[in-house]
Amino acid sequence: MKTIPQIKKEQEDKVSQLIKECRVFFAFSNDQFNANKTELAEGDKYISMGAGGYLPKSYAQAWLDGMENLDKWYKAEIKANKARKAHILYELDNHEAYYTGDIQSTLDCLGEDYSEAEVLAVFRNRKHQIA
Repeated sequence: MKTIPQIKKEQEDKVSQLIKECRVFFAFSNDQFNANKTELAEGDKYISMGAGGYLPKSYAQAWLDGMENLDKWYKAEIKANKARKAHILYELDNHEAYYTGDIQSTLDCLGEDYSEAEVLAVFRNRKHQIA
């Protein structure tokens, strides 16, 4: 069985590969844009993907499809490794819920596949174990 950190590492590797395949680059100034841009095919142009990321327009659909497939893969890995509770705990820790007492950013991160009641139950159970 894989742990959540192992699954996340594998996910990061897959995202890095997709970034490379789709020729994504990041720039936060004109100098960075000019230094990091990749060659374009004739008639192609760069588009922004937000957060300082750019890619050739001809790769946009491959990027979107790839990210959707990675999301499906990640969810399947969580299920296959029976890691749902561990995933919640990982994100509660990552979003410092036990420090702030607030689970909202954890809920936002986990998405609609996890209910507030489910996350809150894990939060309360762990909180009682810590105390």
